[in-house]
Amino acid sequence: MKRFLIPLLTLLLNACAGSDPQQVSVSPHAHGTQSTFYIHAVRTQGHRLDLEERFDTAVRHALEAKGYRYQANGGDLQVLYALGLDRQTEVIQRPVATQAGVINQTQIADSDRARLVMRILDERSQEVLYEAQLSRQVQDPNLSQAAFDTAIAKLLKDFPAHQGAR
Repeated sequence: MKRFLIPLLTLLLNACAGSDPQQVSVSPHAHGTQSTFYIHAVRTQGHRLDLEERFDTAVRHALEAKGYRYQANGGDLQVLYALGLDRQTEVIQRPVATQAGVINQTQIADSDRARLVMRILDERSQEVLYEAQLSRQVQDPNLSQAAFDTAIAKLLKDFPAHQGAR
C-alpha cells in the first residue's frame, strides 16, 4: 500500500493548467466480468474530506454508467485512491519589452498542485486492472461535482463496461 501514499488529488480537467504528463494503464485482463465495486480512499498529506466526497461520487457515477453496481463494503472490484493538494511557491520569469530592450520580470506566486493515484483491483485475485497517476497545477481546487464527474468519466473512458451492461 505504500505505493498509494504519494500525496495526491484532482487531476482534474479544464480547471487544470499546464501539460503535465499523466500515466493511465488498463490491464489486458480487464474484461468487465465483475459486477460490483467499492471505493477506499487512502488519506495522505493534503487530503481534504470535501474533495473525497466529490471524488467518491464521481467514481460511483462513472462506474455505474458502465453498468457496475456500488456496494459500501466489499465488491468484485476495489477502487483505491489517494488524492491531495499541495500549496507550492513558484518563481515565474516573464520577458518584458522596454525602451532599453527586453528584461526578465520576476514574480513569486503561490499555486496548488493536485496529485492523484488510483487503482482498480480485482478483489478476488488482487490483480491491478486499472492504474492512473496524475499531477497537475490547478487554478481552482474547489471544483464542482459536475467538474469531478466529467473528469473521472474521461479518466475511466478506457476501463471496460460491465459485460451485462452491453
